[in-house]
Amino acid sequence: MDLYIAPVKLKLQSDDRIRFKLLPSAGYLSPIIQPSFEYLCCFNVSEHTPSLEAYKPEFAGKSTDNLLMPYNWFIYTNNATIAIKIEYIIPDFADRVLAIITPSEKRIDIWIQTKSNETIVIDPLFQPLGSLLMVYLAHFSGGFLIHASGISHEGKNYIFTAVSGTGKSTMAKIWKESGATVCNDDRLWIHKTNGRWHMFNTPMVFYSQPPLAFPIDKIFLIRQSPVNEVSKLGGVKSSMRVMANCIQHLFNREMSAQHLDKLIDFTSQVPVYDLGFKPDKEIVEFIDKL
Repeated sequence: MDLYIAPVKLKLQSDDRIRFKLLPSAGYLSPIIQPSFEYLCCFNVSEHTPSLEAYKPEFAGKSTDNLLMPYNWFIYTNNATIAIKIEYIIPDFADRVLAIITPSEKRIDIWIQTKSNETIVIDPLFQPLGSLLMVYLAHFSGGFLIHASGISHEGKNYIFTAVSGTGKSTMAKIWKESGATVCNDDRLWIHKTNGRWHMFNTPMVFYSQPPLAFPIDKIFLIRQSPVNEVSKLGGVKSSMRVMANCIQHLFNREMSAQHLDKLIDFTSQVPVYDLGFKPDKEIVEFIDKL
């Protein structure tokens, strides 16, 4: 089985104790653009996961709500090799998951640790593994992920980016009610293709959506306001403010420099605006007049 996300093709293999049941990934069986990167993704079931003794810890995501986030995750590195470890607080299909990304070989090896002898039924991009993998797949393929909603309306394509709770989903809902196509309301994969930056949606846990891709005409850094107001940004300030909303688990100077180069190119080609908005349909006409 193969999955296609933005420019990446994932060629899936598994042992006979795993059965794939596509949920978030169901719409991603065909490419939306010609894939330019291919990774072999091998799933294994084991009573133990390989040792990380040779690896260095880099990041950790710790649960603050065991019901909403019943796991902790950790990023380790060994030179260019990346390890993602997930430990489940409330055991589900596994007690632990370990994924090893070897960029030089375009290979991802995944071990699912469980004491059960039953067949494991999973979506290949189960949470939080899929979300964590996409951060690095986007980076190694020349793009990046950003917390943003994206819309396409009457031939124009915008992204609205902000921290959680600021209004990305509200903005997407307003535009959808005005006839726009919503690319995604929370997480976008940004990738340059044919010389132009595009937004791609990604498989989401709570709803299904077919793959979508649109060239980006404008970027809005949003905040809720009693009045609709907008100002254009430029230079390093615009790059830094967009970068603040990117999903970035970068662990060395080289990766950070590459990421910054992408952001500078992105914000030099696509206009960036600071946007205060009232959460009602007037914002659609306000932006269409820009």
